[in-house]
Amino acid sequence: MNSHQLFGGWADSARQPMEDAREAFGDVSKQAQRGFQDISRTARSAVDDMQDAISPYRQSLEDAIVSNPVKAVGVSLAVGVLLGWLIKRS
Repeated sequence: MNSHQLFGGWADSARQPMEDAREAFGDVSKQAQRGFQDISRTARSAVDDMQDAISPYRQSLEDAIVSNPVKAVGVSLAVGVLLGWLIKRS
């Protein structure tokens, strides 16, 4: 027994719109994937540029932390308290 005998002609008539919708969604999906890949490439490039820009500062910060660990803990504690106070106020 085939689908035409079981369900009449409506199964065959519904097949074409379903295939059209599947094809349309496939095109939209491909466009979305291309857009995501473009944005992903742009974001990776921006991250690489940012890492290159901050690398000298990062090294000097690490040196300061290693040479003055007590001051580094004090500064981080003060920053944490300040941020907590600002968040609580808002």
